Amino acid sequence: MSAWLRQTRVRLGLAYMGIFTVVTLVAAGTLTVVMARIEYSAIDNSLASDARSTQSSIAAGGALPGSGTAADGPGQGGGLQVATLLFDTNANLLDRSGQGPPTSALESAVRQAAASGVPALETLNVNGEAQRVLAKPISSRAGENRVLVVARSRAEADQVVATTATVLILGVVVLMIAATVLGYGLAGTALRPVREIVAAARSFSEQDLHRRIDMELPSDEIGELADTFNAMLARLETAFESLRRFTADAAHELRAPLTLIRTEAEVTLSRPRSPEEYQASLSTVLAEAQRLGRTADQLLMLARAEAGALIPQANRVDLSSLVEDAVRMWQPLASERRVAILVNAAEGGPTRGDVDLLRRLLDNLIDNALRYAPVGSDVVVACSRVGRSWELTISDSGPGVPESARASIFERFSRADQARARDTGGAGLGLALCAAIAHLHGGSIRLDDQPGAGARFVVDLPDAGAGTMPAPLAVSS
Repeated sequence: MSAWLRQTRVRLGLAYMGIFTVVTLVAAGTLTVVMARIEYSAIDNSLASDARSTQSSIAAGGALPGSGTAADGPGQGGGLQVATLLFDTNANLLDRSGQGPPTSALESAVRQAAASGVPALETLNVNGEAQRVLAKPISSRAGENRVLVVARSRAEADQVVATTATVLILGVVVLMIAATVLGYGLAGTALRPVREIVAAARSFSEQDLHRRIDMELPSDEIGELADTFNAMLARLETAFESLRRFTADAAHELRAPLTLIRTEAEVTLSRPRSPEEYQASLSTVLAEAQRLGRTADQLLMLARAEAGALIPQANRVDLSSLVEDAVRMWQPLASERRVAILVNAAEGGPTRGDVDLLRRLLDNLIDNALRYAPVGSDVVVACSRVGRSWELTISDSGPGVPESARASIFERFSRADQARARDTGGAGLGLALCAAIAHLHGGSIRLDDQPGAGARFVVDLPDAGAGTMPAPLAVSS
């Protein structure tokens, strides 16, 4: 039972029934009250009219019309008979016409009217029947003060009001049942697309992420739900495809150095070697192992960044000093390759970030520039303030990046062309890692158009006064 009541369709139907029942009960109660007021006002108006007519008759002839019936008791004839009684100011009965309430029951109303000089209206219960009584002070033809009492049974009006209330209650019950059935049906109709969406979602698997909810739905909440579900499927499909591509690329990148290490070891062990040959073989194995370690380290850092586990330390960093230290460390390699590194750093470059991560960003960009800078050329590393941010630029005069590769240059395992091929020692992860580090620091990285030849990478970082770094961002694959 509780599980049935937890169904949205049932709860919507019950809510519709409850609201409809409250509204109809209020309407029925209001109608009953209005009907009762109309009926009882009609009785009061009738008593006032009879009192005026009787008062005129007394003033003309001195006696009640149809007087002579002096018996006490409730009126007969279905409650339609009107009783008229005449009292003096001491509540003594002088005359009466018709059957009505006992004189003892009218004494209070008579004395009240005589004392106040204004008509008095009361409802008396006589032998289980409600009687409406009007006591009105009048003057006789001789000038004596009298009290005229006109009484009428309220049974007919009570019956009309009770009948009306009964009919309305029955109508409310019927309407309540109809509202429950209607609400349950309307809720089922409204929720049918949701059930179809749920059934479709249950049938999906990781192999069906290309499928979509294809239903003719209006532009309402249900339609928005289907659009949101389709958008989620599109994101999942992209994520799964990215994961498959990442797995394939990672396996390919790791297989090459492992194959080379195994081949080198097998060839070396195939026959006895001289110490020099063993040393050369071990040097090759060491170089490939170092390359393998760099690739694994970069993959691990990218995975941590995408998972939000790579959280930079929010320390104050001087970019100018960081640039000069990084260039100093790369000078020996640049001299070996006969490439000059030029520094153009503004005085002071305060920002907030992680020194180790920012140093890795600089190392990757400088390493990338040295790989493709021609012999005898320059690599320019600059740091300058632009607005409320700091701009790091690393430029080389190498072959540059072709237009077709610019859109994917910051993706994992991305390479431009033969000029930036695997034989240069890169695994296609350095720029992706740079983009991740820049995003983690609330900044960005881009590849600017370089007139002529060469590549120019620009990193924008907020200055120290721009506030703390944002939460880790997802890194595009």
